[in-house]
Amino acid sequence: MSTAGDWSPENPILAYLQTLVATKKTLPYGQPVVAHASCNHIDSASLVRLAADIGPYIAILQIPADVIDDWSSDTIEQLQHLSRKHRFLLWEGSKILNPMVNFMSRADTPLETKQALADFIKKSYTSGPLRTATWSNLATAWAPAASVDQQENDILIPTLRLAAREAVATTAKTIQTEISAEMNNYSSGEEVEIATPSTETSNGWKEFSPNSMGSALRKSSTISVTTESVALHAHLHTDDGVPTPPQLARSVALCLPGAMNTAFTSEFRQSTIVAACANTDFVIGFATEEPLFVNHRGNDVFELVLFDGDGSPQVGLSAAKLATLPYLNEVRKSLGVFSLVPPSLSLGFEFDPTLKPDGITPCGPDSETPYTAQFLYYVLRQAVALREKNRQEHETTKRMGPKIMQFPVVIIV
Repeated sequence: MSTAGDWSPENPILAYLQTLVATKKTLPYGQPVVAHASCNHIDSASLVRLAADIGPYIAILQIPADVIDDWSSDTIEQLQHLSRKHRFLLWEGSKILNPMVNFMSRADTPLETKQALADFIKKSYTSGPLRTATWSNLATAWAPAASVDQQENDILIPTLRLAAREAVATTAKTIQTEISAEMNNYSSGEEVEIATPSTETSNGWKEFSPNSMGSALRKSSTISVTTESVALHAHLHTDDGVPTPPQLARSVALCLPGAMNTAFTSEFRQSTIVAACANTDFVIGFATEEPLFVNHRGNDVFELVLFDGDGSPQVGLSAAKLATLPYLNEVRKSLGVFSLVPPSLSLGFEFDPTLKPDGITPCGPDSETPYTAQFLYYVLRQAVALREKNRQEHETTKRMGPKIMQFPVVIIV
């Protein structure tokens, strides 16, 4: 994986995750692991307890919010507090925003139908009991399935991008109102500090700029006061160099079907790749069922989808067409690949309360390592060993497409 000095993503969430790898020393074997909370966690107390235990050791917590029986705004507030405290991102993982696979960009679909479906998808992202866009850094969607050379005809990703911006603007205004109310509740003798980062977040996302909507849309969007009662919005100062998550940043991961999945055509997989490359400011990358992490697949995920085993373009593509696609040839772009670590790698795990894996710092001399932390370290040790075993001895130095950052996804039962 490239280092921070080699490349800098334009996607604000991917950029944060890259920084997290360099600064969060408790990540198992330095890997930006995604902890997927299984459906065994069906109430807020269980989910929050898991987040508290595993938060110091992960980059992202993937949450099945749709199966949480007592899901509420209080659940969200507790998760966001733990996200800030332990520096990890939140990913609502139970809903796929675009349920109509290979429909949004079909040439025979009337524009009115596409727009009606786009509006429905927008509402499913911003409204309802989950209101995903108001709190979750990441969400999941199928690609719009536009032809590789007709991405400008897509209305799905622009709709989701707009929905995210509107939800963030509403959330920011709410925070700003709460900040004003909280500040008015304190006497003039108390110290109140407004957090003011020095740089804009980024490229195409002016809504996250401090110059756009004032302090509510700044990176931290929080206040720090000397009174501890304002716990939700308290700015968490850390001395370990690990930055606080960008709570107002939003991104979408596109589902990438496996090459052996006969339910999807190669054209759909190609369209998914190109759609992500064309929207790297908002699309963070791909969520895939294939074990690409342990199989040591990096940028060659593009070759796997766009070329056959002999290195020739897949049927329907040509070398000339691929060469003219700007999205595949911009070296400054980058994407993430989120791939499931085979659950079989957890076989043989036994909890040992006396064990302190490298990178785990116990809270006290008599405290034991959390079960979930030990489990993560065990699974990642097996995954990294398998990855090194599968590493190609002679890898090509020049590959097509954006640079890839690999994210192992581990199911936490």
